[in-house]
Amino acid sequence: MKIVFVTTNKHKFQEVRDVLKDYPVELEQLDMEYEENHDDQIEDIARDAVKKLANELNKPVILEDTGLFFEAYDGFPGALPKFVYNTLGYKGIFKLLENEKRDAYFKTVAAYCKPGEEAVLFEGVMKGVITEKVYNQDKDAMPYDRIFIPEGKTKTISEMSLEEKNSFSQRAKAFKEFGEYITKHKLI
Repeated sequence: MKIVFVTTNKHKFQEVRDVLKDYPVELEQLDMEYEENHDDQIEDIARDAVKKLANELNKPVILEDTGLFFEAYDGFPGALPKFVYNTLGYKGIFKLLENEKRDAYFKTVAAYCKPGEEAVLFEGVMKGVITEKVYNQDKDAMPYDRIFIPEGKTKTISEMSLEEKNSFSQRAKAFKEFGEYITKHKLI
């Protein structure tokens, strides 16, 4: 059985496909936008979206929602990291964090659902700090990967290989939980 991974982000698809290569999952990317209520918590966003899409597509669906949380700003940007980057860019993000605590964390919630069933959620968190400058500006990477150094590491995510990133990232943690769930419940 194939599982449809709904995402417009090629980097996320590559990461997840790499994480799930050791599990009995055949992943198919569906590059489409879907409705998200950004007033909700990321768990609610993912749960509501995957249930709706599984029923609309009449196929098993997985998707993920990732939030970024600056310790200096309670809950911000939360479910809106893409909007914040697209609106403020690196300059604005650095300005926001000027003279502030630079600790931050990513939280990914992967949501899986079969048509007519309830969603199952899987979560991963990665703590770290926001840098004071942009690294690997020319590398094809997600924007925050260029300014985020994970806890216990000495370089930004953009300076790491996909395998290195997937050995500890929040997305990898969430999708490894999903892979274990699929294997344990013999859903494929």
